[in-house]
Amino acid sequence: MRYVIIGSSGHHHQVTDAMRAGSCPPPVGVAPGDAGEDVSGLALQTGAKQYDSWTEMLSELSPDLAVVNSWYGHMAEKTVECLKRGIHVFSEKPLATELKDLERLQAAYETGGAALGCMLGLNCCGWFRTAQAAIGDGLIGEVRLLHGQKSYRMGTRGPQYQKREDYGGTIPWVGMHAIDWLLRLGGPCEQVSAFHSSACNGNNGSMEATASVLMRLKGGVIASADLDYLRPTGSARHDDDRLRVTGTRGMIEVIDGRVYLENELPRRELTLLPEENPFMRFLRCIGTPEGDTLAREAIEDTRICLLARESADKNITIFCS
Repeated sequence: MRYVIIGSSGHHHQVTDAMRAGSCPPPVGVAPGDAGEDVSGLALQTGAKQYDSWTEMLSELSPDLAVVNSWYGHMAEKTVECLKRGIHVFSEKPLATELKDLERLQAAYETGGAALGCMLGLNCCGWFRTAQAAIGDGLIGEVRLLHGQKSYRMGTRGPQYQKREDYGGTIPWVGMHAIDWLLRLGGPCEQVSAFHSSACNGNNGSMEATASVLMRLKGGVIASADLDYLRPTGSARHDDDRLRVTGTRGMIEVIDGRVYLENELPRRELTLLPEENPFMRFLRCIGTPEGDTLAREAIEDTRICLLARESADKNITIFCS
């Protein structure tokens, strides 16, 4: 399958990791998605032909698939254009940063024949797959309460983080991972309330440094997520992802990539299932019911994130269904 990469601002390493592992060929072309976006390093790394215009690249190469990871607030237009051309898309998350653009994207996906994937790499990692399998096997009973955490170092952020129209907001960008976990393990969202703040954001314009999301899921299940860029520089690693799921029989906790189960038996660590490369999962699922399910889940994850951001902006509770 011939593919191109548009932009280099997101998690395109999911693709280049698969390429280096010999699981897929290199791209045939790369192009910036935004003015000032430098893709020369990506072109050198992959050996792909570099273009100045992503639209010219699509027209000249007519690829089967496009990897879209430009500035987050500008990705939807590229995804819509590719889907309209019948080109499969593997997109950075969130799929869109405005609800009107998400509606256009969903319509393009549903009316066209191309596949849609999303770079939700954390639901492919070993710890999430292990927790999901244990919950699916009923080891904690009926899920009633969930909490996710995404904590990052601030580090040095690029210009795309400075303005909402380029960045999209911390709830859609950082929070989508955690919201995906909560919806996959707890069920559909019916109601959401959220808060966010741009205080103490390292002089990164309007970027929110802290956020919290509270959701009521189907059946009265309660789910929450805390998001921040306040992880200290002396910490062991850049990110600190945590998950706690409580059920009627027990609970599962994920800390430092390790999964712990506690139910009628004492707390113990579970052996991790193998991880799967997100790009290879997408390629494997093209044209299958699983692929359609993953696309629709990513669309719904994006919708809930945007509604949560609206809740935080307007200080209101939003009913989602």
